[in-house]
Amino acid sequence: MKLREFKAKYIVVLLNLKKQLAEKYPEKRDRVEYVMDRLALKLRNLRVFTLSDYIASLYDAVKEFPELHALVPSEHEINSLLSGGEH
Repeated sequence: MKLREFKAKYIVVLLNLKKQLAEKYPEKRDRVEYVMDRLALKLRNLRVFTLSDYIASLYDAVKEFPELHALVPSEHEINSLLSGGEH
């Protein structure tokens, strides 16, 4: 998997989750916006060498919104990115 494919896939997932979370947690709308915008920025700027930072951010976000687990890449996807060497 190429890095650009990875980004595209997870940006789409993120956008769908953002809408779902805003509907599910209307009282936390501002927090949902903040967390999702932060993750979107990390995805937009993602490079192979910043993958661990993205995953660590997801770890924190999932504690607050368990639904964000859908953004966690599979072990196969991670290995594919790491072995691809695309920067």
